[in-house]
Amino acid sequence: MAQEKWELRLITYMCPTHPVQLYELIMELLEESLDCYTSLLYESRAPGPFKDREDPFARNKVDLGFMTAASYMRLRKAGNKSVELLPVTPVFAHQMNVENKPGYFSDVIIHSDKKAHNVNTLLDLRGCTFAYSDEESLSGSVIILKTLKEKGENASFFGSKLRSGSHLASAQMVLSKQAEWAAVDSTTLLYSKKYMQDGGKDITLLETLGRLPPYPLVVNTNLKDTVKDAIIKTLLTLPQKPEWKKRFAKFGIIKFDSNSDGAYDGPAAQMWASQKEKLNIRYY
Repeated sequence: MAQEKWELRLITYMCPTHPVQLYELIMELLEESLDCYTSLLYESRAPGPFKDREDPFARNKVDLGFMTAASYMRLRKAGNKSVELLPVTPVFAHQMNVENKPGYFSDVIIHSDKKAHNVNTLLDLRGCTFAYSDEESLSGSVIILKTLKEKGENASFFGSKLRSGSHLASAQMVLSKQAEWAAVDSTTLLYSKKYMQDGGKDITLLETLGRLPPYPLVVNTNLKDTVKDAIIKTLLTLPQKPEWKKRFAKFGIIKFDSNSDGAYDGPAAQMWASQKEKLNIRYY
């Protein structure tokens, strides 16, 4: 007879931007550490709970979730009482993250052929076809609008725009020349480039923008405090476990570090609020 254990139910909205295998690894780590069973829901159609449906936390269908910073900020602004931020977040390797701090970046990428056409900065991309994951993505579109505004530009800067549905798809569009440029989640490029055609050698990193707020881990407010504490302890002590640290390093994760709601206030909140300036506004 199978041993009776309690079950920790996870959901990720971060795929295919991040590989689902990363969240399977987190699930495996928690199952071993907490001596429980785990299950994982994989929702690729949205970066967080759907706006027009009751979210699975409110329905008590899930315990622990992974979503984009923009989605968490939307839930927080709406006063969602079914989720709370877990004070821990993954820290990813990146050439700009020399201090190994929480947060991530937006990598502006072009096909290497564009270098032959004197494209050396973001402003050289005026009128070019732009691929983006979705309108709410901080790294895929919002930070681009913010940066262009700071440079005295607006949405008339864009030529054609292609909504790809994911950062991975945006990168593939640049590689296949469907789009001339894109802004993608830096962790997507870090992990996925080596699996692209010819190792993604035809993708050129033009600029890096950010740092953006950390990836939020949220829990159901009904989850027991002892379980929340056990999850936090397991993730924060990851560097003390060489075998697990090695396995997470394959996905670019250096460690897990502390996080707080303050990371989504101030400049982050101001940037998120700039979504009112949409990509599809055209000025002639």
